Amino acid sequence: MRGLLVLSLFAISALGQVYNPVAKERGPESILGLPEGVRRDLAFRKCVVPKYVGDVGTNDQAYTKGHFRSATSVGYAVVCYIAARKIQDILVYSNTEGAWSGEVIDQGAFDPSPHADKCEATVGVATSKYILDHALAYAPDELKSLPRLDHDGVEVGICEKASIIHYFSKGKWVFLQGAD
Repeated sequence: MRGLLVLSLFAISALGQVYNPVAKERGPESILGLPEGVRRDLAFRKCVVPKYVGDVGTNDQAYTKGHFRSATSVGYAVVCYIAARKIQDILVYSNTEGAWSGEVIDQGAFDPSPHADKCEATVGVATSKYILDHALAYAPDELKSLPRLDHDGVEVGICEKASIIHYFSKGKWVFLQGAD
């Protein structure tokens, strides 16, 4: 009888758990920090962008602005959740000849379900110094094979795993060591 009482209390407490999502969904049109052309393309792709619990003010881990293709170009990296495909992609937008064009640099292979208690992908700027410091700390044997570091990379973090830096070099995106 005592075992049944303990089991019953456990079942009741499990049913009463508070829903605690790591992110909420928001339409790209609501993100005024992104250029209109980027917001329009994200909407066309049917993306929703996560808004992470704890992100306040300008600290938004779902999108970032940096010099991702060259030291003089300005671009945006954005986490794009596509509910119909149940994946998250990371897109980088560049302004070419006055128009914003996006390309997928990290194609998601998991369903983060922003409305569930699961982890999410995040993006941030990886400066040249940051990339070099991490290569020295985590992959010193690969220093000679690093591309010329003259602009930013996109650091992509997923859950509690080591991050990966996507760096544009010689016309393509290469993967570099991120944070552990």
